Amino acid sequence: MIALEIPLRWGDMDAYGHINNVQIVRLMEEARVLAFGIPSGTGTLDETTPTPHVNLLAGVGESVMTLIAEHTVKYRRQLPYRGVPVHVEVGVDKVKGASVEVSYAFYDGDDIAVSATSTMVFVGQESGRPVRLSEQQRAEIAKLR
Repeated sequence: MIALEIPLRWGDMDAYGHINNVQIVRLMEEARVLAFGIPSGTGTLDETTPTPHVNLLAGVGESVMTLIAEHTVKYRRQLPYRGVPVHVEVGVDKVKGASVEVSYAFYDGDDIAVSATSTMVFVGQESGRPVRLSEQQRAEIAKLR
């Protein structure tokens, strides 16, 4: 698991004072990018680009899209807004031929407030077909186990 601290924004809060469910999915995306890197072909990378903790996108060519096929989110309790970052743990639960299941745990103190998963699929931009994970990607995933 990769432990991250992600700042919360005032706009993440809903009328009840907790983090809105839609914003949880945005925070999942932010955690995924911080943990595993920025997908190729999605912008200019430079010295200000955060270094991923595990480069899950290593060796993925410009012609391969990194897409999300599915999200599941379980709200176990409210995650209140506060001026300190939320502690998030990110990992890879399942590895298939052309996809990985990314897991998330959002903490409120010592308790898990939200647990979630995302299925991330690698797809050829031209063909629209799944692209198998490279040996380099599998080696990066092995660092998490």
